[in-house]
Amino acid sequence: MTTVKYESVVDLDDRHNSHSLLHHLVVENGKARMDLLEVGCSSGYLGATLVAKGHRVTGVETDPEAAQAAQAVLSEVHNGDAEGFFAAHPQRRYDAMLLGDVLEHMVDPAATLRLCVAHLADGGAVAVSLPCVAHGSVRAMLLEGRWDYADYGLLDRTHLRFFSRKGMAELLSAAGLEIVRLHATTMPIEHAAREYGMGLRPESVAAVELMAGEDDLLDFQYVALARPSRSDAAALLAHNLAMPVERAPLPRRPGAKSAAQRLRIRLWKSLLQSIARRRFRGAQA
Repeated sequence: MTTVKYESVVDLDDRHNSHSLLHHLVVENGKARMDLLEVGCSSGYLGATLVAKGHRVTGVETDPEAAQAAQAVLSEVHNGDAEGFFAAHPQRRYDAMLLGDVLEHMVDPAATLRLCVAHLADGGAVAVSLPCVAHGSVRAMLLEGRWDYADYGLLDRTHLRFFSRKGMAELLSAAGLEIVRLHATTMPIEHAAREYGMGLRPESVAAVELMAGEDDLLDFQYVALARPSRSDAAALLAHNLAMPVERAPLPRRPGAKSAAQRLRIRLWKSLLQSIARRRFRGAQA
């Protein structure tokens, strides 16, 4: 039985999911029928949603088992890396390229992006998703003096590169790409800690929430659509850094409290109990 590590079901109605965001960015900003390339296609679960819309999707995948599975759902699959694919097909051009959660696994992601840009058709675009290492869960772990790798998630042990919001902008700028749309998927710190077995202490989570107070504290992944630009490096980076981030609001349970709010409540209860005990002892004296 074929086992593929990175496998997922794409819910196109879920705007908190990087796969559905990649799909919509490509479809909403492209032609009715496109020739697409997906680098790091895994078993083809994302590309299959685009094939279903009538697009032609070529997949590139280094894992032979995943590549074999992708052959059943994509138009064409190459088992190997992007460099090998373009060396074998130097004349190919694509309307759009997708690189979902793959650049962080590469030794030189900027070089791969530049190669992809060179094989875009006129008016073509690149859609990428990258995990955000500045997520509050990683900050809380560092506050505890730890950096623990895992099988999945932000600290996947196969990640070779780590990106913050600024790092993502620098990467795309280095490839000559100008961001035209930028989304962030968000995840509560405690949810990420449970999902990926990070074992965070409540006090660490609360401390990060209290100290940070930043808009990007819960940014889990960045999903961007970018196009080649002729701007100079400084102007391009300034543009990418200034691009506003679109965030879908997280569903929140009525009455739910953050870790920081719960910590404040515990501290106030402890303080009030201490005052009450002192007064009681004083009354007995």
